[in-house]
Amino acid sequence: MKNGLRRLVCGTLIATSVLVPYAAQTQAAMIGSEQAIIASKSAERERVRAFLARAEVQKQLAALGAPNAAERVNALTDDEAQALASRIDALPAGADISVAAALLIVLILVLLVFMMDRRR
Repeated sequence: MKNGLRRLVCGTLIATSVLVPYAAQTQAAMIGSEQAIIASKSAERERVRAFLARAEVQKQLAALGAPNAAERVNALTDDEAQALASRIDALPAGADISVAAALLIVLILVLLVFMMDRRR
């Protein structure tokens, strides 16, 4: 019984490993440079829209007096959208790390003190 089950499993694995790569239907085609440029520009606009859709960004914009900034994205030129998208990519990813950095430094110092005491 075990031998028959083992042969069935092995046969199934061999058959699927041979046949599965041919089952995927892929297609590659050349696209024109105009299509690539349009796709890039729309991706940049979507990146700006996604950034403006975040709750903390909307809160900050409302505090600055620009609550309808998301509607203005459609009025941007392609160069302006590209400049905004590149600025978004350059923004720091985290919040204020001064407290976290101070705690990390204190933790490292405490660990160093304990390690020095153990060596003595």
